[in-house]
Amino acid sequence: MQIEVLDKPVRVTERRLTERIRLKWARLADGRIPSLREVEDLNLGLDREYCFAVDLRLSDILPYFIFMGEQLSRYAALYPMDDPHREKTLLDTAIAKMDEAALTRQPVTYSAITRLSAGKRIGFRSILLPVSEDGLYVSHIFGAAKGKGL
Repeated sequence: MQIEVLDKPVRVTERRLTERIRLKWARLADGRIPSLREVEDLNLGLDREYCFAVDLRLSDILPYFIFMGEQLSRYAALYPMDDPHREKTLLDTAIAKMDEAALTRQPVTYSAITRLSAGKRIGFRSILLPVSEDGLYVSHIFGAAKGKGL
């Protein structure tokens, strides 16, 4: 029996958006909390369309989004955050654990099947990543979310 040795490592592409984003953040972080500028400079390719950033310092009752990718921004356009009649969206579900990411200073992943206000069920995954402008305090949350109807 002959065993073949590969000269080059086999590259496996991660299928999940949340894990691709987490891996890039982790390489950048290298044991610290990266700045928003560093995270924004990451080459996220098409994944950027599913990303968002929230400034925790400007957030009060509602999150203060400073960036929202094209695929997520359609939810904000359809249902403005301050509209009392707005329906729960994928974005609402994705940001539900922002406080946990800020307090633990660690990435928080969340996946579930949920029912939106309109009765539609979606399966989704989200990730929330702490970001710091001064290296000490979590000032922003950078996240990504993607879902599909069931």
